[in-house]
Amino acid sequence: MEYVEPVVGIANCLGTPVCKYLQYHRKLNDYVRNFKRIRDELNCKMEDIELQLKAELLRPLGKIPKQGVENWLKAVKEMIREAQVVENKVSNGRYLCRACNGKLVDEKTREMKEFLDKAPNASEALAMDGPSAGLPLPTSELVGEEAVRNEIWACLMQEELSRIGVWGMGGVGKTTIMKHIHNDLLKEQRFERVIWVTISKEFNVMKVQDNIASALESKEYLDKEEDKLRRAAILSEMLKNAGKHVLILDDVWHKVSLEEVGIPEPSGSNGCKLVLTTRSEHVSCCQGMCGSTSYNCRGSWYHERRRYPSYLEKCTRGIKRENRKS
Repeated sequence: MEYVEPVVGIANCLGTPVCKYLQYHRKLNDYVRNFKRIRDELNCKMEDIELQLKAELLRPLGKIPKQGVENWLKAVKEMIREAQVVENKVSNGRYLCRACNGKLVDEKTREMKEFLDKAPNASEALAMDGPSAGLPLPTSELVGEEAVRNEIWACLMQEELSRIGVWGMGGVGKTTIMKHIHNDLLKEQRFERVIWVTISKEFNVMKVQDNIASALESKEYLDKEEDKLRRAAILSEMLKNAGKHVLILDDVWHKVSLEEVGIPEPSGSNGCKLVLTTRSEHVSCCQGMCGSTSYNCRGSWYHERRRYPSYLEKCTRGIKRENRKS
């Protein structure tokens, strides 16, 4: 049986002119060297395209790969896998199979050369504009909270205000109000991105980093990095490249260091906003948000509390607006 494969291989080569057959046999090593050179060139080209594409997807965020680039990368990866199979077969081939292996190597080399010739032009953009600033969040109807919603909205529309804290006991509607504002911000299109991240009671820096990166559709850039400081640096760069954005951190229970997570300081100069919801007024005031001027805004619900003290337990909430000097 050990001679069956060589015989079948020779039979498959019978259609090849004798001189070409002999050339495949005699110059197999030359064909293999050329094969490896083209394969390495193709692999390098693929890595260069991937690096350039990643850079374009980060500057600015919201870009997506062009379909032709994605298709080329997918096909090239498959071609390189096939090339490895060919290389393994040739390295383990018998002497009688030299001509057939030479032909196989030559054909695969030509295929890889075609992929090189059809590679995306590095001087042209590999990515294009992606979807909108974000997707609307499902939420219930907003009943009797229009004054609160309008007050928070007014804060967001003021250029000099970059950080807003919304606080109140659980169940009073902080998250529902902010979901409506999130969706309204998408409709208004005043910001390039509107990012929603739920923090929750069990706070974990790396989880928060992952959630923000996922919202930016760029989590893969953090997946291979375990160092918190480097992750924070990468996330900070992502958010800076996201352009003018609103970052909403919902259900914050504890003090959060923006620097530790990797959230750049929002300011009037960059046009970014940071909003958090929390049950604790202390947390809303002490998120590193205190600046030269502090605003404690109360809407119509505050006056309702003064008129009907029994209403206090149901509707207590506050909004902290912070304005830092540039």
